[in-house]
Amino acid sequence: MQKSYTASMKNIQVKEVPDDVHGIWRKRAAIEGMSLQEFLLRKLTREARRPTTAELFERIEHREGIDMTGEEAAELLREDRDAR
Repeated sequence: MQKSYTASMKNIQVKEVPDDVHGIWRKRAAIEGMSLQEFLLRKLTREARRPTTAELFERIEHREGIDMTGEEAAELLREDRDAR
């Protein structure tokens, strides 16, 4: 038996959205030629996939440093600038 793609998708419901906010999102969706659901799903997906500042710092903490002197770094910068 094959599972449909949408069967595994989760739903989110937002209640008590102010009329003006709802109207703004509907208008923006219409301008993009999308349904409100499509438009908001795109917004939610983009936002969820963009790391937060805390997540970025977490990634940076776990990176290994580069063993390079200041002079070596300056030389690499000079080479890069000269190549332009």
